[in-house]
Amino acid sequence: MPNPKSLSHEAKSLLTIISNPGKTDQMARFALQNGALSAYHCYAHGTVPSHLLSLLGLAGVRREMVTLTVPKTQGSRLLNNLCEHFNIGKETHGIAFLQNMDDGETDRGDYEYALIAVVVNEGVGEDVVDSARKSQPVGATILKALGTADHSKITFDFEIIPQKELVLIIARTCHVNALRQSILDGFDLDEPGHGIFFSLALDEVRGILDMVPECDGDPTEETPAPGSQNDHTALLVGVDRGHSHNIVSCSESHGGTGATILHFRREEPYSQGWYGRLGDLEKEIVLIIAKKDLALEIEDSLQIMKKSGDQEMALSKLRVTRFCRLTELG
Repeated sequence: MPNPKSLSHEAKSLLTIISNPGKTDQMARFALQNGALSAYHCYAHGTVPSHLLSLLGLAGVRREMVTLTVPKTQGSRLLNNLCEHFNIGKETHGIAFLQNMDDGETDRGDYEYALIAVVVNEGVGEDVVDSARKSQPVGATILKALGTADHSKITFDFEIIPQKELVLIIARTCHVNALRQSILDGFDLDEPGHGIFFSLALDEVRGILDMVPECDGDPTEETPAPGSQNDHTALLVGVDRGHSHNIVSCSESHGGTGATILHFRREEPYSQGWYGRLGDLEKEIVLIIAKKDLALEIEDSLQIMKKSGDQEMALSKLRVTRFCRLTELG
């Protein structure tokens, strides 16, 4: 197995698995023993169309999502090994997908699958899924999160940080526009502040997507919908629990308008079993969506903070293929 330290400066990919908690934990340990550099675990709520429940290994509502950082050169190999070892895509023990980090050089116009993400207020996630299913029989994963759009508002010395939900849907690229419109149709667009919709390119997908209806035409063809933008970047910044305010403040100082914070447990290759978990680090992932030029400014400042030692962090960048606010007509 390659030495993770020798690969620390290589280009990275993100390999994400969504499955039942016990199964996901086994997959993460296997990946860490076979080339993954770190694993970020997060509990979630899963939802699957009722007519698919008997076909899937995801019948329960409890889920765990683990995102692995892997050297880009090993991403496909590790994904294939996971699928073979745990029968992902055969016995449908979950979903696995690979995302190459944005290098700012290649234009992503040839991807077959996309990850749709919708950030909404707590309690609205199920409504988003119901609206999406009026277009396609999709499954979804809902993560608990915190929003920071009101970061600057202080009451009695406490920051106002609203509870949020992050809805994740994997879809064929050809269906993204229709799903987006179905989700938009589920909101009263005369009322502001519903949340945001964005999608990310996926390089490889295994699992449940084999049951999603095929595209009528070219599976990689996606005409941008009216009001939908593709000039945004997603920054993912991992920090120790309780230190996300430094990242949010940095973003706001450049004109950023908010962020979404997710809680994760980080696992390293040396974490072993129950005793190892006692030493695993509680982390926060700060998700910032910004226009490309602004994202670059924020990224440069974060890199300066990291190099100076003022803030320990893990920084990833992903290309956003579609973005809109849920108050914009499509």
